[in-house]
Amino acid sequence: MNESEYFRVVLDAELTHPVGRVATSHDGRWILAGTGWNAPWLGNNAPQGISVIDGSSGQPAWTKPGTRCFDAVFTPDGESVAVSIQDQDAQLRIVLLRTATGEQIWTLGGGGFFQLSPDGTRLGVVGVRSDESAHSFVLDAVSGALLNEQGNAMARPRFRFDSTLLCTGCPSLVDVLTGAPRWQSGDHTGIPSAAVFTERGDAVIFASSTWGKITTYELEADANGAPVVRGAVAAAELANTTTWFDTLIFGPDRSTLMRVGNQDVALLSVLDGSVRRRLPTPANGFFAFTAEFLPDGKRLVVNVPVPPAPPETVRAGVSVIETTGESVVWSDPGRDVADLAVTGDGSRVVAGGENGLRVYELGTPARSRRDCHARIAAVAASDGPAGIVAAAAESRLVVFRATSGELMLERVHPGPISAVAVSPDGHSVVTGSSDGGCRHFDTLTGARWTARHNGPVNAVAFSDNGTRVATASADRTARLFDRVPGGADPEEGVALWSHQHPLAVTHVAVGPGGAWVATAALDRKVRILSGSTGDELRPPFEHDAKIRDLRVSAQTLVTASEDGSALVIDAAAGQRRLRIEHPGPVTVLALSADATLLATAGTGKTVDIWRIDGDREVLVHRLTARAAVNGLVFAVGGALIVSADDAVMAVVDLVTGREIDRFLHPMPMSHLASGSDRRIIVGACTDDVARVYEVSRS
Repeated sequence: MNESEYFRVVLDAELTHPVGRVATSHDGRWILAGTGWNAPWLGNNAPQGISVIDGSSGQPAWTKPGTRCFDAVFTPDGESVAVSIQDQDAQLRIVLLRTATGEQIWTLGGGGFFQLSPDGTRLGVVGVRSDESAHSFVLDAVSGALLNEQGNAMARPRFRFDSTLLCTGCPSLVDVLTGAPRWQSGDHTGIPSAAVFTERGDAVIFASSTWGKITTYELEADANGAPVVRGAVAAAELANTTTWFDTLIFGPDRSTLMRVGNQDVALLSVLDGSVRRRLPTPANGFFAFTAEFLPDGKRLVVNVPVPPAPPETVRAGVSVIETTGESVVWSDPGRDVADLAVTGDGSRVVAGGENGLRVYELGTPARSRRDCHARIAAVAASDGPAGIVAAAAESRLVVFRATSGELMLERVHPGPISAVAVSPDGHSVVTGSSDGGCRHFDTLTGARWTARHNGPVNAVAFSDNGTRVATASADRTARLFDRVPGGADPEEGVALWSHQHPLAVTHVAVGPGGAWVATAALDRKVRILSGSTGDELRPPFEHDAKIRDLRVSAQTLVTASEDGSALVIDAAAGQRRLRIEHPGPVTVLALSADATLLATAGTGKTVDIWRIDGDREVLVHRLTARAAVNGLVFAVGGALIVSADDAVMAVVDLVTGREIDRFLHPMPMSHLASGSDRRIIVGACTDDVARVYEVSRS
């Protein structure tokens, strides 16, 4: 297990009071930490209080001493937080506070456990009213006004995704606007139960410890007003549920039901009621157990020891487990954890306990990895998940399988390797090095050929059909070779042509089918050369400063320059279509496969995504990376991969402009590459390891 790829600790914060309850805003910007209702376990003389903490810095925005927290939930925008407290006078109250200041918006007698409607207008509560009678009730989240009561079950009320319907642990189905029940079946007073809407919102799934089954109800009642059963499965394990609030919890994907008991915790299949997995309860009782599902429902965050750790392990910390099978995704032991919270997108986990909290950032681990044992200067990949990866590690070429990291080829060069490329089919790798050599290796047979420049080779590239190899050199030439070049001596490969430039050639790319070759040189000019003869097909396109990047997709050619501009060129027509100005140098580019989107970045943290298929460029998104950007790649499935001088590669959704996943590394990134089909992403890290990630088309 490479735990540094699964999580990293981004925040440790110490507070002036014990932490037994935590909540986080949807985006993780704010965290509430409070002395929980189990505070006596932390010491009868322990100070009490609730605090709201800045999720980035760990600095408290405010603290209310002498207050105990039962539950808390942030509004969708994070501007307010509802808290169930016991105040300094031992009175139970529900309060709505402004997140940034702690200012009270409204207060109401009573307390319990919360569920906020998706639109943020209704607050469902299971607990007690001001008269200390047990109830499930609904409040107007804006004013705190009591809207309706829905029995006295022990399950949190659950809202449908559109906030129009509410289901309770009675079970009952209620119209949120009017408070009128559509149907109700019995009353689970003092009986553990749970209810949730199906993902499509067309039925209610209900679990009862007394009935020992999981039942699915239609939304509409029958002619007599009784609920209509769509289906039911026996789940005898439900009889072992502890009688307390929230001891039955459905996972977000509705496939798993968590049952908390005095002896153990069981994860049940909603489909057939069988036990998928068992976990121990803490030695000091089920009250000390806490768990949170991650949004995909396939993983669970827990605070108990998970095998292979022995059950008697103390200070078990945090573990993330699969809800099926016996695997442990990762663990971070050594702390007492009293409560857990997960951000809305599942990117962060907050663990509270003792007198502080720890925040974890979660990532998707690499599919494979290869330690190259030296600084990686360049990486490249072939197409498909079964492809290969080539890494230039100082003077050594390392070629390995993308699926497994298995070494295929390793070759030492006379000098440092400056450039590497892989053919789309993965059968060929070509390198450029400081000794002026361009070396081609057949990954199937190990055969090689070499061509020589009179100066260091700065760039190499394959054509999209893999039949041509282009090189760019400090000797002021660009050359094109056949994949199997002519000449009797494999150590003296003969070029199809060589084109002389006024100054050193720094970049090269090959157009579709090898029809043309694009170059960039230190004279600040971009040239389009004939793939057949090497002659210049059009007058060159000029920048005012050094060209830093060059990308090709179909007939579109894009360049980036320190003059603050990116040029979009129609290579077939030989015309500059767009000149996109930036406030500073442009150093990194990515061009989508269909050449409709362009991503640009400079020496700072800003990433701009442009639409470039019209008469004018259109800025679609402006992103802020974690550090200076060093790589951009458009991936399949509508994502942009952003690599920076940081230990995180961000996966950004192109529709929303939001980060949807991240690839974590133990040290900052240095290089980024992908195959031409954009399914394989390769990241080179300053720990000398190349890691491979597969991006889903969905």
